[in-house]
Amino acid sequence: MIKGVVFDFGGVMTNATMPERVRKCVAEYGIEWDALERGYAKYRRLMDGGFLTFEEMYDLIWADADIAITPELRERIYEEDLASFMEEYRNLKTLDWMRRLKDRGFRIGILTNMSAMFEERFRRAYPEFFALADAAVISGRERMFKPQRRIYDLLAARIALKAEELCFIDDVEGNCEGARRAGWQAIRFTTNDETEAAFERLLG
Repeated sequence: MIKGVVFDFGGVMTNATMPERVRKCVAEYGIEWDALERGYAKYRRLMDGGFLTFEEMYDLIWADADIAITPELRERIYEEDLASFMEEYRNLKTLDWMRRLKDRGFRIGILTNMSAMFEERFRRAYPEFFALADAAVISGRERMFKPQRRIYDLLAARIALKAEELCFIDDVEGNCEGARRAGWQAIRFTTNDETEAAFERLLG
């Protein structure tokens, strides 16, 4: 029996994600997106887990790709990367769903891969989401990241529910698989309407 619903941040609470904006930015400067995509796959979780700073991650990406970056472009990419934390990107349909779930008696959790630096921006720009949460785990604070088993176990302990009582909502299938391996139910977020319908079917 599902008693708690746990939400990811990017792509679930937001209606724009970092890669969309950075991809457009680097294209303007003639930089191949593959170079950044490979770098994110290699280093992003380390940054989210608190093992690299934001700046160190990008320095490693540029070094691996042998790309020289001007200070102007560096600042532009930083700006585009951080833009999903702006208020206008809040997914208000997700916020409304979280409120309705809370009213129905479900416990609400937040589980996201995010550096401690990003968490500060998250809390400032998305206070209504945080106000609904009974428990939260931010990867950069805990020095772990999805889809590691222990990050799901930590959230379950904080929200005081058994694994089989939890459902995870994330737009990345690999993170959903990590939740399933931890004994949770999980739904890959697509659109709000489709995801809500999938959740109701899960409840039976």
